[in-house]
Amino acid sequence: MILTNEELYKKKYDYKTLQTNIYVISLLDILKTQKLTCEFCVKYILNKDFQLSKEEEEINIETIKKYQPHLSEIDILNAYLTCNNNKRNKRIDSVEDFESYMNKNL
Repeated sequence: MILTNEELYKKKYDYKTLQTNIYVISLLDILKTQKLTCEFCVKYILNKDFQLSKEEEEINIETIKKYQPHLSEIDILNAYLTCNNNKRNKRIDSVEDFESYMNKNL
C-alpha cells in the first residue's frame, strides 16, 4: 500500500505502514497526523537519512514536542541515546531496501 500525505490526515496508520512509506510521505506530515513513539521519532523523523527536504531537515526535538505532546523531551533524548548506542555507525534502513522499494513501486 502506497500512502499519500493527504491520506495521513484521514486515518491513523501502524508503524510498519509508515516505515514502508517513509520515502514517499512527508516526515512533517507524519509528525502532525500520527501518534508516534519516541523510538519512531528518533529512528525516522530525526534521522538525516530520511530527511529529504529542507523542511524535514529543520525538524528537531521542539518540533516533535509541538506535534507529539504526549512525548517528553527526556524520553526523546533517552530514545536517541539508546538508538545510537544500539545502532552505532549502522543505518536504520539500507540503500538496498530503498532501491528495492523504488523499483517495486515505480
